[in-house]
Amino acid sequence: MDIVLFKDAIIHCSKIIRVINLKRGHTLLVGVGGSGRHSLTRLSSYLSGMNCDQLEIKTGFGLKDFRVKLKDMYEMAAYRDKMKKPLCFIFSDNDVMQETFLEDIQNMLNSGIVPNVYVPDELSRIREDMLPRYKNMGQTNESPDAMHEWFYNRVKDNMHLAILMSPVGATFRNYCRQYPALINNTTIDWFMPWPEEALIEVATKFLSLVDLPSE
Repeated sequence: MDIVLFKDAIIHCSKIIRVINLKRGHTLLVGVGGSGRHSLTRLSSYLSGMNCDQLEIKTGFGLKDFRVKLKDMYEMAAYRDKMKKPLCFIFSDNDVMQETFLEDIQNMLNSGIVPNVYVPDELSRIREDMLPRYKNMGQTNESPDAMHEWFYNRVKDNMHLAILMSPVGATFRNYCRQYPALINNTTIDWFMPWPEEALIEVATKFLSLVDLPSE
């Protein structure tokens, strides 16, 4: 990424890293578009040795597509080993195609998972896929309940949420009132307007590449 790490950006990056490295830590980044929330979250994930993922919104993207994506990320997080890393999931207010998405996000913040996201056949496949890894990690109880609990605990431990919201307008206020886990179960970082010295640093960096006349 071609970004300028001025002092305030480094401070925000440090805060994000500290939160997503907490056990089951999640962060709420509040700021207007263009304030660097996505870029700094991606950089923080990289510095923390985590994968970073977010939704790819397409025409007709609905709850079914959202939950398919969640299940992919669950399995990526649960099967973490030497080759696979923890996961930081970036979810922004622009991704709220349906408010049901926020209900699922609230469930993830409250309990770590979305209840009943898997049907019985899918859980059976997951048990088969994870059985060798489950045994290799010293687990001996092969009952479905014990394996499901192990799977979901791995998801909770290895998947961190970075929720990006804009404070402009009434939408953010309404979301916080309807889905209190956004406030209660996250660490909030406010992205205030960048100071003048930061803007000068960025302008100096990018204008240094432009052949400007002396006047």
